[in-house]
Amino acid sequence: MVRVKWADRFFEEADAKGLQCKVVNRVNEWPETMVVRDKRYFVKSVKYNIDRKLYFQGVDTGKLSPRNQKGDFVLICGGIENGIEISLRDIFIIPWKDFFQTLGQGAPVNTYKPPKKEYLQYKFRLTVNRGKWAMKVQGGSKPELDIDKWRFDPDAAIERLRGNE
Repeated sequence: MVRVKWADRFFEEADAKGLQCKVVNRVNEWPETMVVRDKRYFVKSVKYNIDRKLYFQGVDTGKLSPRNQKGDFVLICGGIENGIEISLRDIFIIPWKDFFQTLGQGAPVNTYKPPKKEYLQYKFRLTVNRGKWAMKVQGGSKPELDIDKWRFDPDAAIERLRGNE
């Protein structure tokens, strides 16, 4: 099964509507960093888990190192695949500092099982409760960040990136 690269889907939609999104770094063919209108974005693609009603993702601990703390926003592109529908659905445009400060209050977990070497990631969920979106980080102080004001449908996100909002 081929995994949908939701960020690439979003970039295709943005390009079709005249917004230039330049991917400047890919990791294992997945977009990781992009530039739009001289702003730098850390990019994640996430699949909506219908059963658990959330998005779940991890971020390498190295992304929190001082040498990597250069950016303006985090762009999280979320989509849904349920056997009937495959669609881009939620775009989160979160200020860089808010995202990474919240993430850093959690505790990284080893995502590999023995005999593989250790690989630490900060794990987070994007959930909606009573109509409000929140980012919840595992471990540490189990920090939460209200991200409702930074959630957009794809068309609204394109307008936001274009600077029309």
